[in-house]
Amino acid sequence: MTPRHSRHWIGFLSAALGIAAVGSMAAAPAEAADSDMSSALTTVKIGIFPGNTSSSPWVIADQRGFFKREGLKAQFINFATGPALAAAVVSGSVDVAFGASSVSFDLAKQSPKLVVLGDFAEYVNWYILVAKDKATSSAGAGFPANVKSLKGLKIGLPSLGGVVNKFVVALLQSAGMSVNDVTLIATGASNTAIPALKNGRVDALAAVVSPQDLQRQGVDGVVVVDAGIKGNAGPAATNVLGVLDTTSRSFMQNDPATLNKYCKAMIEAVTWAQNPANFDAVAQIVRIAHRMAADR
Repeated sequence: MTPRHSRHWIGFLSAALGIAAVGSMAAAPAEAADSDMSSALTTVKIGIFPGNTSSSPWVIADQRGFFKREGLKAQFINFATGPALAAAVVSGSVDVAFGASSVSFDLAKQSPKLVVLGDFAEYVNWYILVAKDKATSSAGAGFPANVKSLKGLKIGLPSLGGVVNKFVVALLQSAGMSVNDVTLIATGASNTAIPALKNGRVDALAAVVSPQDLQRQGVDGVVVVDAGIKGNAGPAATNVLGVLDTTSRSFMQNDPATLNKYCKAMIEAVTWAQNPANFDAVAQIVRIAHRMAADR
């Protein structure tokens, strides 16, 4: 599953940092170069959602060696909810992290400790998947009929109060419904969410998994909402969503050199990922990361 509808954030960081071209490494045996580089790498703690396509830019930067090229080693720390991840950035438990706009901006209003470095996507390809036996004839219709077909269902979310919760509420309201028309239940990440759908604890899942995840687990599901299709989620797709790159003010002030290298690596990773010639390689990285998270 590939990220869709990404837009460039590169100009923002390039102008701020005055990025210079990365110099070529001196010729040396590959094993010796790797060994020397590994011993000199600076560890950066990065908070992500494992298996979520929103975390793809960071995974790509690591898998394609952009962090290593800048002298960094990524230490990924997994989180299940947006609020917990944002709180970890503010507390300093992680150095940098994925941030959902509706969570990060709310926290930034309350705390000057959170800093938004830039954004990756105008909106992301989140789904609402409904168990096949719970889907109605309107499930495949366009907006708002598809959303109205969710009435009366129990919808699983990664957590209550997070960005997915806000997305679902905005989705319902934009279709003329209320949050009281459904029941929202916290089901955690994919490893606990899919069993919850399979055993009937919930009737649908929001944003947690993809159709491919359900198929791999032998669960029949119907895509009712696909935010990656223009108009299918109404205005909620652009009003609530956004993939941000965040850090803490203390990390920015105490270690600007490392943050600068991190930003360079992310710029290079996003530039590489947005090159159409690399789409197949991007898709492979995302599929592998998604599958590993789903198998946990």
